[in-house]
Amino acid sequence: MSADFGSFFAHYADRYMASDADAVADLCTAPFLAVRGGQPIHLGDRAAVVDHLTGLMTAYRSAGAAAADILEIDVLTQGDSAALATVRWNVRSLSGDLIRDFRTSYQLVGPEPWRIVSYVNHDTVRPEHASA
Repeated sequence: MSADFGSFFAHYADRYMASDADAVADLCTAPFLAVRGGQPIHLGDRAAVVDHLTGLMTAYRSAGAAAADILEIDVLTQGDSAALATVRWNVRSLSGDLIRDFRTSYQLVGPEPWRIVSYVNHDTVRPEHASA
């Protein structure tokens, strides 16, 4: 598999931080599955995907996010037509302050073109919530 997932996710981040929900939705399939906080969110059509992305982009903008940097990408190929990519993101403000450091895993199908089928945000367990 010779896919350039770095370029794919750089384009994704550029459009995401520009609040271009339609362009990001073009990189996804519909129906679509998002998993946030351990809860599945079933998005049945493109309009639902755009609406979901718009809400997330609005929240990022409200938090002062201006840039999303890719720190690392770990790709597990699944034959010639699928891959699981885990991306570590740093979201920064206009002044460069770190707003969020997190990982998200994306299930992709393709390759002509690659499209995201689902994503899972990696939940962080804080020490005060960890069970013994």
